[in-house]
Amino acid sequence: MTEAKKRYPADAHPQIMFTEMAFENKLKGLFYVDLYPFAEPMLFMTDPAVSLQTQTTTNFVRHPLVKASLGPIVGSNSVFSSEGAEWARQRKWFTPAFSMSHMLSLIPSMIEETMVFCDKLTQNAASGTVFSMNDATTKLAIDFIGRTVGDIRLKSQTGHSSVLSSFSSATSWTASFSSPLWKRILSKIMMRYHTRNLDNELRNVIREKYRQKKDDGIDKSILDLALKGYRKEHGSTVRAHQDERFLDMALNNAKTFFLAGHDTTASLMTYMFYYLSINPDFLARVRQEHDSVFGTSLEATVDSLGKNPSLVNQLSLTSALIKEVLRLHPAGFTIRKGIPGATLEYDGRKYPADTQIVCNLAAAMHYDSHTWQRPHEFDPDRFLQPETHSMDSWQIFGKGLRSCIGQQLVTIEARVLAAMTVRFFTFEAVFKEHGLNIPGFGGRAYQQVILSAKPKDGLPMRVSVRDN
Repeated sequence: MTEAKKRYPADAHPQIMFTEMAFENKLKGLFYVDLYPFAEPMLFMTDPAVSLQTQTTTNFVRHPLVKASLGPIVGSNSVFSSEGAEWARQRKWFTPAFSMSHMLSLIPSMIEETMVFCDKLTQNAASGTVFSMNDATTKLAIDFIGRTVGDIRLKSQTGHSSVLSSFSSATSWTASFSSPLWKRILSKIMMRYHTRNLDNELRNVIREKYRQKKDDGIDKSILDLALKGYRKEHGSTVRAHQDERFLDMALNNAKTFFLAGHDTTASLMTYMFYYLSINPDFLARVRQEHDSVFGTSLEATVDSLGKNPSLVNQLSLTSALIKEVLRLHPAGFTIRKGIPGATLEYDGRKYPADTQIVCNLAAAMHYDSHTWQRPHEFDPDRFLQPETHSMDSWQIFGKGLRSCIGQQLVTIEARVLAAMTVRFFTFEAVFKEHGLNIPGFGGRAYQQVILSAKPKDGLPMRVSVRDN
């Protein structure tokens, strides 16, 4: 294990190392890794049929380590942390927020936030600034989520956002067994401090929103849908802003959607710009698709999208681009714990899975040459030819009942962003001289671990305005 780690940059996300370990040792289906005395033994799943067993039965639950690391931030009463009937109750409340019709209704607000992003790109182009694209897309993602969660303009892109600042500070203090000792000691104290600040900010926003909310049945956001659930159970929402238990639940779910929604979205958008910048022939095809659907100017695009949001569903090439970026750079691995006696079956044999950290190693499935042709190459066209692969091996958002509730929203946001940027700006990655590199896994844009898998150094870029 120690020797294997030496082959990779110290900050590289471990999914890369474990994926290559599986391939080099021909570990098919699943394999065990003993990390004693540093952590529990781990079981890595590298086959979609094995993975599905942990996602579609009640024999596997969210691992306590996940709740221990993120629970202090998102709380104990949310769709992230709850189980059983309470989880089903809350999931039912929020599912309408992610219906296609509702998500399309959010596109005007996405356009509004993306226009701010375009203004920031124009400013960076004028100054020639090299900036962290992932920082920029994170601020955009947070502003998107603010509109989705509470129909609130957080304005993270244009000034200091106390919500973003407190949230970033809280998540930066999460620690694992591989973290330095000093961070593990201080982690809970610092997370509690920054989470308290975050809670104060969001609680005031939520309380005021509910105080002013008319009981008119018009539900525009996740917080509105929570209120709708409250109305069904209590007959009225008059006292909702004074019900501390309900406010805690609304607060915890708001934080959950911020946590779950910003990382994957920001990384996707960052890598989307990067791969388009180094694949000019494919970029030309994407630009042509956007011209044919929206017209050739930004003004025409905004007008077309605003009047007919369903046009985003006509972007088949852009959708293939998004799927390919997510295939190449999954957000990391999800971990579960088996109940006593739990097993996993592969190739007719049962394997014990009740004393290990059970990890879904999506990267191993995404780079499996038996499933994908030339898996280390950027080739979005593979997703336009579904007969060439099985989507069961595409493990971005999970499967089963606890799959990511916002998966369609993430891709819609990315399509809107692409439509409003890639024809009007040129992007160039600006890496540090003699920077580190992982061939076949993004090269110099490899994924580093900062809570989740993020683009190396935020993927520094320079942007210029295209002369159209």
